[in-house]
Amino acid sequence: MANLGPAAKAVEQELMHARQGMEYYAKLVENLEGVLETLTTIDTPATGARTKARTASTSKAKGKTANQSKTAASKGGKRSKLPPTGKDFWPTLLTDTPQPASEVFKAAINALGIKLDADDRKKLTQRMSNALSVMAKNGEIKAEGSARARLYSKKTVIH
Repeated sequence: MANLGPAAKAVEQELMHARQGMEYYAKLVENLEGVLETLTTIDTPATGARTKARTASTSKAKGKTANQSKTAASKGGKRSKLPPTGKDFWPTLLTDTPQPASEVFKAAINALGIKLDADDRKKLTQRMSNALSVMAKNGEIKAEGSARARLYSKKTVIH
């Protein structure tokens, strides 16, 4: 009988650890869906067949388990008020003068004209990072420097 107390405590700790793991993976799925959404809006395919396949695969990924539904219900089922920010949105925020991502982010918030909560700010930051990275790799915008010192600007068109 003396071993039941510590055994119960160990099970409680393991249960708490498992719940934290579930929350972590639920958040990871949400973040990866956001990245996928950003990538699909940046590089929309020319064929409808790939779009249908991608939509089917993302709708499967968006299916929620009972525990995730409980978590969403306990949070009030809050939906993001963040509007879509596709491929055409981000280049309009860039200037001819190289600027850090933080300045692009401020311009994005001003352009959207809405007050963002912490989750929406994080989501917008992720969208911006992905968009700037992809556009820089594709040569659509100019990027100088590395890591956090990276500066972005419009690509200069010489006629």
